Amino acid sequence: PPPPPPPPPPPFFFQAEDAIRACLLSRGLGDVYKRQIYEWAKDKDFPVRKTSVSGYYKRSYGTDKIKTYSNKEIYSFPLKFGRKKPIIREKLIPSNIIDILKNDEILYTVVSVFESGTILKPHRDPHIYKFPYKRIQVPLEIPEVGKCTMRWMKGGEIIWEEGVCQVCNVMHDVHEASNLSDKEMVIMMIDVKMDTEVEL
Repeated sequence: PPPPPPPPPPPFFFQAEDAIRACLLSRGLGDVYKRQIYEWAKDKDFPVRKTSVSGYYKRSYGTDKIKTYSNKEIYSFPLKFGRKKPIIREKLIPSNIIDILKNDEILYTVVSVFESGTILKPHRDPHIYKFPYKRIQVPLEIPEVGKCTMRWMKGGEIIWEEGVCQVCNVMHDVHEASNLSDKEMVIMMIDVKMDTEVEL
């Protein structure tokens, strides 16, 4: 008989450490990388650009069509992007972060800046990848705890704190968010496959 298939590689984790949610990557690398994404990104100035906040959504996942879901412009800088062949901005990223982003479990990574007074209307994020996904959100700059929040229409609220990650099913669950502080809020968003193991 043919030999049995090799066991699957170990999963991709985000692991809590102290008050900061750290990055723990074991798939294919063997070493544990803690805090690296947050510690690298939290004080970095990214060359963000205006992002479209309108679009067409599949009926089964969200609003059929909306003009815009934000009352203000959102500015973003993608670190890993592309549907068929993902691209990583390697010239702007240190090698240890590149190694993390190369993981196939990560579909997309972006840093987004939300101006003071930004309100995101209730919405679901579109199904734009080959795989269903969930989102790990890493707050990099939270000007005032309690005024930067995310709410789920079915109940529940996230009060953002710097370095404290959250895993959100943004593709299926209707949600809204706001930055009611008087300064910019900066969050890194990491979209991973729905079956990726995420530990907080």
